[in-house]
Amino acid sequence: MSWFRIKQLSDTKAALFQQCDLQTQQLREKNIGIQFIQDELATLRLEIITTEERSKKLEKENAQLLERWINKMNEEAEKMNEATQFYEGFLEQARTIGRTLRKSGGKWVMQPDSTAGSIQEVPNEKSQTSQRFVSSTLLPTHSYKKIVAHEGEIYCVHASSTGTMFATGATDKKIKIYDAKTGSVSQTLGGSLKTITSIDFNSTDTFVLGSSTDNSSRAWQLSTGRIKHTFTGHIGKVSAAKFTGDSHKIVTASHDRTLKVWDFQKGDCRFTLVSGHLDGNLRLWDTRTGKGIKELAGVHVGQITSVGIRPNTFTVLTNSRDNVLKLVDLRIYDTLQTYQADSFRNGINWSRACFSPDGCYIAAGSADGTLHIWNTETGKLKTTMKEHSDAICGVSWNPTGSFLYSADKNKTVHMWDTSLPTTA
Repeated sequence: MSWFRIKQLSDTKAALFQQCDLQTQQLREKNIGIQFIQDELATLRLEIITTEERSKKLEKENAQLLERWINKMNEEAEKMNEATQFYEGFLEQARTIGRTLRKSGGKWVMQPDSTAGSIQEVPNEKSQTSQRFVSSTLLPTHSYKKIVAHEGEIYCVHASSTGTMFATGATDKKIKIYDAKTGSVSQTLGGSLKTITSIDFNSTDTFVLGSSTDNSSRAWQLSTGRIKHTFTGHIGKVSAAKFTGDSHKIVTASHDRTLKVWDFQKGDCRFTLVSGHLDGNLRLWDTRTGKGIKELAGVHVGQITSVGIRPNTFTVLTNSRDNVLKLVDLRIYDTLQTYQADSFRNGINWSRACFSPDGCYIAAGSADGTLHIWNTETGKLKTTMKEHSDAICGVSWNPTGSFLYSADKNKTVHMWDTSLPTTA
């Protein structure tokens, strides 16, 4: 019996030794793991310290760059103000002696004034007040002509640069060209794959530009009715397209949150500008360099639906879904005037407002089909007229001042007579 007990105890001892060895091995492995984790922790702490030092350095560099950028913008603003003061002083001097300014050989020169100007007074730059205008435009009282324009909803209407025609674009993928006075259709342009969202003419009315929800824009040659260029590159719907002042470039805006600047002759993209305007901010860009100039935050509390430049000034008009229009001075980056009315409701995300050719009035359409016209200087509502049965998507004043065109979603265009009566 004692021999059997000894053997049993020996077996138990061997089993315990084996378990002890196993526990010792596991402990060694855990120690190795702990050491590895400690090494990783030390490495991470070192990386955190390095990242914090780099972050502080970048913050310092960013502050320096921001200071340099602010100084540069201030210098550019001072130069712009100096140029504006010089031009306005020169203009006032010319007006005092009964002459007008013309550009000849790249220089501004004084020439005898053959026609009366619309500008009554040029303010002092320090006063930051807008120019006073004498209107050569008559406010409309009723619709001159009604046109059922398209088979689909109209998205846009735009008068040509020379005032001889106007155009509309719609969901039927077509652009229609009309005689400016009679309203008769002279051309129908096809080729777009989806809805036409905006229209613009070049300075000589030889080309018409149309943007589309098929992610592209097209330029048609009016003499042939054929497409000259198709501008592709956006990955979202193109909501607007416009010629630059010299018609050598075009700018397109898309739902992909980018603006693109194109060479019109070559048809290729020069710059891509990242932007977003559903936030109610107004952003200014240099089409020569593709760089941003200024961002004006909080201009509107709703989406901006259109921007238009007041003739012969440094001011722009913004229209917004917050049911307010604003006149913004680009020299001082501030709002000069606000336009609103209890009856005015901007009912479309692409609703476009416009100035009269002399800049004295502002026209915009409401969601209930009412046309509103404000005095630009005073901000007072001058008149309202309701001929449309649906939301007005856009208005455009003929550059001659003779007609105002308005279009609604219900395929209808109204022509309004705004010409002054002729005297014998």
